[in-house]
Amino acid sequence: MPLNWRTYPGWVTGEPLAGPVAAAGARTVAAGTARLSAAWSEGSPVPEAADQRCEGIADFAARRALVAQAVMFTSGFTAEFIAKHQGEDLHELGEPQQAIYDGANTYLRVGGNWTGFSLGDPGGPRGVNDPLWPLDALYGARDAVEIGAESVRGVSATHYRVTIDLARADAALPTGVTVPAGPYRRLSQIPAEVWPPREAYSEADG
Repeated sequence: MPLNWRTYPGWVTGEPLAGPVAAAGARTVAAGTARLSAAWSEGSPVPEAADQRCEGIADFAARRALVAQAVMFTSGFTAEFIAKHQGEDLHELGEPQQAIYDGANTYLRVGGNWTGFSLGDPGGPRGVNDPLWPLDALYGARDAVEIGAESVRGVSATHYRVTIDLARADAALPTGVTVPAGPYRRLSQIPAEVWPPREAYSEADG
């Protein structure tokens, strides 16, 4: 899977491009704690305000993040939904919702109480909606291509595009990684004949 990533001054040079990017996960975790900002961008490679998903604090040793996040995934999607439903009392949707991502589990602040969703083994792999999931995915970075220099929030950065090898990331992490269908480690052990057949079609002219 492709992923865009940016590095900042102080990164190691003189090694294959994928090296510094693949090391980003371990380097970040070694910091202990950090402020966290996550966004979802399909257009501009540098997220805009409407792409903002959440902000908060991450405790890497505890594999936990406390964030205030947009109710409907991003600030832009939330604003569009409210605008389409004018006249309805949706003011609460405009306020960020508190969330705790604790290992494989997620807790949301609902009606003054914390509610857990799809709870499982906290020592399992992070879910794909966890804002720290991309950090785990970076352990599988390879085939890095330097796109060019950019400025991100006023900081000089180098923009890379890399391919994520999920098998490599899964092997590098004791907890493994998760994909939308479930834990990669478990899915990779399912015999091929168990999966339903897939069909692909192409136009007659190729």
